[in-house]
Amino acid sequence: MARPVPLAWSNLAHDRVRFALFAAGIGFAVVLMGVQLGIMNALLDGNTLLLQALDADLVLVSPGRPALLFPDGFSRRRLDQARAVDGVLSAHPVYLEYQVGEVRHAADDPAGRGPNRRLRVVGVDPAAGVLDLPGLDPGAWERLQTPGTGLFDRRSRPAADPRSPGETVFGPLAAGGTTELAGRRVALVGGFDLGFDFSTEGTLVVSDRTFGEYLREPFAPSAPLADVSLGAVRVRPGADVEAVRDRVQEVVGRDGDVLVLTKAEMVARERAFWSANTPIGFAFGAGVVLGFVVGVVICYQILSADVADHRPEYATLRAIGYPNAYLSRVVMEESLILAFAGLVPGLLVTVGAYRLLAELTGLPVRLTPGRVGLVAGLTVAMCLASGLLAVRQVKAADPADVF
Repeated sequence: MARPVPLAWSNLAHDRVRFALFAAGIGFAVVLMGVQLGIMNALLDGNTLLLQALDADLVLVSPGRPALLFPDGFSRRRLDQARAVDGVLSAHPVYLEYQVGEVRHAADDPAGRGPNRRLRVVGVDPAAGVLDLPGLDPGAWERLQTPGTGLFDRRSRPAADPRSPGETVFGPLAAGGTTELAGRRVALVGGFDLGFDFSTEGTLVVSDRTFGEYLREPFAPSAPLADVSLGAVRVRPGADVEAVRDRVQEVVGRDGDVLVLTKAEMVARERAFWSANTPIGFAFGAGVVLGFVVGVVICYQILSADVADHRPEYATLRAIGYPNAYLSRVVMEESLILAFAGLVPGLLVTVGAYRLLAELTGLPVRLTPGRVGLVAGLTVAMCLASGLLAVRQVKAADPADVF
């Protein structure tokens, strides 16, 4: 029996306006899901930007530090033990401070200065190359070796009422300028582009020497750098990272005070904390679910109306011997056509929305291939679910309706 051209397909092919409206309805659901996913991942990614900038294969962290914001550290001696493990190339300390690191507003005129604000202060050895900061000014690490200097984040939280373009809540930050960190003068010798997150409005990078002198000596004068926030470990070329991780964990973690993770595991750990302990995951996850449900309703209405318009034709096909399986396949194929017709324009609009959100908020809103695949998968599942609901009407088409 020759396969006829389904009248529903023919109608969609000739009625371009109607088909465009159908695609727009599906595209709306695609944009809704894509934007919700983008904002959720941007908020979570923002809290991992510093970890992603670590030039390390393994990260040592205290088990009592579930996120970077917390103060728990471990003894610097653990890094010496890690360096002695087979397969380890280097191990360097990274110091973090979120509470004591208060900076003065950088405006030259005291009358134009806002209140002092806390930010994240990172202390590293400038010669170690532990951080691969995006957009870092050339020669900044060499200049940072001078005591009392710092590198500022150009993408710190923007000022609510900036007096000049690009001004941050910390004032007009620029290379060659000065401010005060914990009440002591610090010269700004370079900038980078990192960004703010839930826990901090910006980042200041200083040398470990400056970090200890400014932030630790007032509280631990005898050994200001004995307590390490993170350990950045590089493995030797060709070595198995996970095998080295296990060996390092066995040596330095035997007392339970150090956890050894790969960089990817550390990033995932940070994301999981903020997702589980803030409304991010629930609120925007619910937005994705809402977009999916809206898409199912829209697609079902489209398919249901189309099936109702051609109920006599479906009944005729049943009368001449076409089984329910064939008619159901016609509806499912139509649902897939709708899925791909709405997916392409929906993704194009989503890309534009991502760029606008990134520009307006400063958040790292990115449409990665994995996220494109997730949105595409949700769109196809959404339309197939609608098709399964609409199939019931096709099966109910009675050949007696033709007469």
